[in-house]
Amino acid sequence: MTLVTDADRDASSEQSPRQRLWHASRSATRLLSNERPSALAERLAALAASPNASTGEPVDTYGGGIVERLESRVAGLLGKPAALWFPSGTIAQQAMLRVWAARAGTSRVAVHPLHHTQVNEEGAFTALSGLEPVLLTTDPRQPTADDLAETPGPLAAAVVELPMQELGYVLPTWEEYERFAAVARERSVPVHVDGARLWESQHHFARSAAEIAALASSVYVSMYKGVGGLSGALVASDADAVEEARVWRTRYGGDLFQQFPAIVAALDGLDGRLDRMPVWARQAAVIAEGLSSLPHLTVTPNPPHICEFWVYADLPPDALNRAVLEHLEAVGERWVHGWWPDDDGRAVAEVTVRDAALSWTAEDVERAGRSVLQRAADLSAP
Repeated sequence: MTLVTDADRDASSEQSPRQRLWHASRSATRLLSNERPSALAERLAALAASPNASTGEPVDTYGGGIVERLESRVAGLLGKPAALWFPSGTIAQQAMLRVWAARAGTSRVAVHPLHHTQVNEEGAFTALSGLEPVLLTTDPRQPTADDLAETPGPLAAAVVELPMQELGYVLPTWEEYERFAAVARERSVPVHVDGARLWESQHHFARSAAEIAALASSVYVSMYKGVGGLSGALVASDADAVEEARVWRTRYGGDLFQQFPAIVAALDGLDGRLDRMPVWARQAAVIAEGLSSLPHLTVTPNPPHICEFWVYADLPPDALNRAVLEHLEAVGERWVHGWWPDDDGRAVAEVTVRDAALSWTAEDVERAGRSVLQRAADLSAP
């Protein structure tokens, strides 16, 4: 339960829009996207009260103990011999790809230009890791088996992102994924799965995480996205590859002294959230239906493949964010927030469905949306 303090209620017009949003979201009656924000004391209290923190075991020191417990848990869920904890997904994936590059004797990694390593890591893929991106395709879609078959030259690994965030969290069909993996096997190229949201993808594929991971040589999973932890990630693979990745973790500065708060939060998330993800995915389709009925908006993909998706608008992002905040402060409902401009001049936002969104019907989404969009249109009028 979130405690709403006097400070929350006294949020004034002198606060920044971000501060106003935080205070208003904590006391909101309904949230369409994402989760009710927590204060520091609340999050710390939840961690201290966790069964995973009351086992009497010692805190971790450069791994061991509770860290190994999480690594074993994730390896089992993914059906892999071993898994290794990293403080961030950026370090995790680059470490794993360095392993495959060293084994193959080439730095060439097949990847999509919209993959996280290419757009969100300040060029570390090449500048820090010395890897050479080989683009499977430049089309805005999942790479195919034909793309991989037609990519010439030696490859250290082929990266598949399940789902692709920059396309709105789009998954291939299961058959497309199987064909891609089959071509990789024919070429003796390891498949590395960027599974930041692999847990969320099980519902769409109608396959377990282990079945999805079985087609890959290595898998990265996040512990703070759908799982709801504080931070961190794991890679899973064969035991020798994981031990080689451990060396790269140290080289990248990812072997931290103690990380037990993040580990406790990750274990809590695995305990409490994996079974919720199919519920969230079904609700995402309901919310997408309501958004799709509104003027100015386009949902992609529609229906959503997981419990997250993107929505585009032909209104200015600043006007949309202001309209959402004003609607929230006026009636206590937080609609889709966090709009930013895309390269085509449209506004785009992510919708993240969690338990807070389960009470919304498609009609509720449409009703609130008409109010917000009209307000945004008025704000953007000359």
